[in-house]
Amino acid sequence: MPEANVNGQPIYYESHGQGFPLVLIRGLGSNADHWYAQLPEFSKHFRVIVFDNRGIGRSGDPGGDFTIRDMADDTVGLLDALAIPQTHVMGVSMGGMIAQQLALDHPQRVKGLVLVVSHCGGPHQVRPSTEIARLVGEMVTVGSPESRIMALPAFFDAETLKTNLACAQTYATVSMKYPADAKILSRQFKAIQDFDVYDRLPAIQAPTLVVASTGDVLIPPGNSEILAARIPNARMVAIPGGGHQILVEQPEACNRAVVDFLKTLASPA
Repeated sequence: MPEANVNGQPIYYESHGQGFPLVLIRGLGSNADHWYAQLPEFSKHFRVIVFDNRGIGRSGDPGGDFTIRDMADDTVGLLDALAIPQTHVMGVSMGGMIAQQLALDHPQRVKGLVLVVSHCGGPHQVRPSTEIARLVGEMVTVGSPESRIMALPAFFDAETLKTNLACAQTYATVSMKYPADAKILSRQFKAIQDFDVYDRLPAIQAPTLVVASTGDVLIPPGNSEILAARIPNARMVAIPGGGHQILVEQPEACNRAVVDFLKTLASPA
């Protein structure tokens, strides 16, 4: 099992394909396996690095609370262990927050930045409805199979659950292989709640693509508009036909937008 010693803990990772590196960072409770809808396409164009965040899946758990910055530093530590001086970085949801922090704290390491259904944190974020927040809060604190099922409308578009339930079932099957327990979910959730880089966003130097999902009720698309407006020269694309899990609900449209954007960025000499 490939793993690197990062900040005193083992971090599980995988490397797929060849070419300029692209590091993918997952969100709340998910792990490297959840990139199943992206890896086949992305690995045709890049050397794709996927990994499990600390305390998730096959990575070690250092114990105690941690921050988004801690997870960004873990990502940089993994890059160091793999001798990767510079990379494209793509993050989804909480992974997008980690990617923002990484791009701000380590600008020389990021060639291109892709932020998918994410937000800047703090009081400027566009929050979900009270009901959606309640469903996700119960999923995090209770962590039972029943609470995860009840929270499905927060993550998947209603039309997906009605006409393409197999999409959600596939995601659930992947999740069940290395399920995140309530304790790690609560610690990740706290890190998200403590995150706020709104004032620093104009300092991001990397060319940035912001990907919104028009049907996202968990991180509403207004959050992507804020990111795109605050990050210099950022581009934004809004993809219909899905909810917060747009990457698996509309993988072809998402993958095409990301690859087309990153292909416009020349690799360094």
